[in-house]
Amino acid sequence: MLLCIYKYIGNLYVIRVNPINIFNPINDRNTIRVSRFHLLQVIGNTGSNSTREAIHATEQGFAVGMHAALHINPYYGKTSLEGMVSHFKCVLPMGPTIIYNVPGRTGQDIPPSVIQSLAENTTNLAGVKECVGHERTEQHTKNDITVWSGNDDECHDARWDHGATGVISVASNLVPGLMRELMFEGKNSALNAKLLPLIKWLFCEPNPIGLNTALAQLGVVRPVFRLPYVPLSLAKRVEFVNIVKEIGRENFIGDKEVEVLDDDDFILVGRY
Repeated sequence: MLLCIYKYIGNLYVIRVNPINIFNPINDRNTIRVSRFHLLQVIGNTGSNSTREAIHATEQGFAVGMHAALHINPYYGKTSLEGMVSHFKCVLPMGPTIIYNVPGRTGQDIPPSVIQSLAENTTNLAGVKECVGHERTEQHTKNDITVWSGNDDECHDARWDHGATGVISVASNLVPGLMRELMFEGKNSALNAKLLPLIKWLFCEPNPIGLNTALAQLGVVRPVFRLPYVPLSLAKRVEFVNIVKEIGRENFIGDKEVEVLDDDDFILVGRY
């Protein structure tokens, strides 16, 4: 289980991201693990394209102390807008919920009308993790919907120019202190520009390939990839070492020196 840790307004929030498939809900084993983070604010990724599975995972998460849920809209087997609303209405009564809109992965946008309908007719909508862009962020905030940017490369401007509350971030796994500074210590175009090469590198292939490669290079996790994910190329790993040196190793998590790693250092697992 990979835990992404973000700092918001004095509180630590943990969002679980599954390194196999980020849309897989928390399973029985990982739900129990969530209960160990009782000193933190835990947001569990309990969304699924199966309403039944989303309900079950969310019930488990809240039962062991999860503070809020992160829910994706049904993906691949897409539904109508009415079906989307009905799906979310099944999980919202259980507790505080952030809805995650990422059409690039799901293949279907959650339009503002759906969010507004849920806000007006249900309880527990904490806000939206929005990946569509600044115009959409402004649409939500004008309707008093809390928005967290879902795009690291846009989060600085989303926060300071378009009304977002913060970001649910990938880069925060690597440079949490700098990302917190970017979000909560005032507009800082220089810091944003400094971080953009890292963010661009992280998304040169679909997430979490870049992140998992970086964590292995920093010595934070073992260099094990579960297929179909494979590590970034040798050239990209060399590029990451240079990015770390440019930003400063002291700003990254872990206490080991960053390494390039050889191709043979990585273990690819098909059956597990």
